[in-house]
Amino acid sequence: MADNIACLRGWHPALAKAELSALFPNNEIICSNSQRLVSISGEIDIEKAARIIQYSSGTQAILHDCVIMNWGNESSIDDFISQISTKIETSGRSGSFGVTHWRQEGKIEGLSGSKIAGIIGGIAGRNGFTIDLDKPDNNLGLVLDGSSSQLVCGWLYEYVSKEGNSNTRRATERPFFKPISLDPKLARLAVNLASGPLNENAVLDPMTGTGGFVIEAALMGRNAVAIDLEQEMVDGASKNVLWALECEGITSTKQFEIIEGDATDLINSVPKRWHKKISGLVLDPPYGRNSHGSITHFDLIRNTLNSFRDIASNDATIVLILPIHPLKESKLEVKQDSDEIILLHGEWRDFQKLLVECNWKVEGLWIEHVHSSLGRLILHASNALQG
Repeated sequence: MADNIACLRGWHPALAKAELSALFPNNEIICSNSQRLVSISGEIDIEKAARIIQYSSGTQAILHDCVIMNWGNESSIDDFISQISTKIETSGRSGSFGVTHWRQEGKIEGLSGSKIAGIIGGIAGRNGFTIDLDKPDNNLGLVLDGSSSQLVCGWLYEYVSKEGNSNTRRATERPFFKPISLDPKLARLAVNLASGPLNENAVLDPMTGTGGFVIEAALMGRNAVAIDLEQEMVDGASKNVLWALECEGITSTKQFEIIEGDATDLINSVPKRWHKKISGLVLDPPYGRNSHGSITHFDLIRNTLNSFRDIASNDATIVLILPIHPLKESKLEVKQDSDEIILLHGEWRDFQKLLVECNWKVEGLWIEHVHSSLGRLILHASNALQG
């Protein structure tokens, strides 16, 4: 048996693992044979885990006290069912019971999730549970992972279907839209990766544009500060956040502010009450003609990162999203010394030097494919001066 298994979403499992690590900073995330099944070591709080699933971009479910089976032949299913039966009989639980089952990464030949769920439901009924498939008091999760031919069954902390997740929203639906707007699922993941677990600190977006990052922060209930040099963007981003909250029926939120200001002078742009209370910076810098006039893109980022140090908490991290030429080979993650990274603007080696000069240490690099001529490099970095 395994303690806690997280089931990741399929759009970018490598980024989802990094997000999960940020949201569970006191636990180790351990990979398995499946790119979408990972173990979370150590104890976790049930209520905390349930909340994290609700606002995570990359995690679909977390199961506790799991039975895992590597499917080899039909006879091995008997032992799997036997272990689940023991789990139910010795659980000490009562009330209603349900099984949520789903498959990921294709089918497992010879196995039916609905059939196995029916067998488990029968066992629960014989042990005094009443069956409730809508809102059971006790819910077992059953996952069939086609890529690794693994079955996983455990008590569900929380499960969020595709329809109930932020991944279904589109930036094009907003009242104020520009083609530069990030996909909501990437914006949300970047906010979580930069800021970690929800707390009283804020996330900062110093070049907010249409407000993609602050929308996700507000929907999650995070404190957020967003800045833009152009009043048009400040007004448009504010309209987008209020629209998004109304669409979700959210009337009570943490504090978010969208203000006109200069990303290269954050100590004078960010309200003093947030100084040293910013836990993460998310930055999707403008390219082409930028609002800061003749300043180069690298200098704009350098000045912003140096300015951020004036107001950031000591353990704050940053997430930068940079446009790149698509890699020749399809990859989700790359090493820092990779020769495959070709920025659309400037040289990768020069950008690495910039980060070192600003005292930021790269923690991870991931690739998102956009289309045939564009990719994105998602960069996560920590404070190299910490400690």
